[in-house]
Amino acid sequence: MAQAEIFALPEEALQVKDVPEGYAIVSDKVAKEGLPVRFLYREDPDAAFPPDSGWRAFSGYEDDAYCNHADNFHFYSLVRLANYKPELAELLHSPAGSVFEKALEQERFAAVLDWEIPQE
Repeated sequence: MAQAEIFALPEEALQVKDVPEGYAIVSDKVAKEGLPVRFLYREDPDAAFPPDSGWRAFSGYEDDAYCNHADNFHFYSLVRLANYKPELAELLHSPAGSVFEKALEQERFAAVLDWEIPQE
């Protein structure tokens, strides 16, 4: 099964479940094109969408023009995101303000301390 197919499976078919409840905004480069998650951060959840967890997941290949189009991003459950990339399950318990990245040569995600979460 291709990794991106996880975004289309029924939720009850997913194996990893030990994550907080809620949804993340995930780039289509991850969810539809199947690129790995290499950058994610957690901002304060969007009050207009109560299931929002505040997590945002990117492949790292999204440029400003891509990010400026909301239709390139969709909400997916944290369960689904953790099943796509099981190593994210532990990170998804981190508080708002957390930022992580995984360089190509790294085995694990590392905390990012020199990047500020965008403020709208």
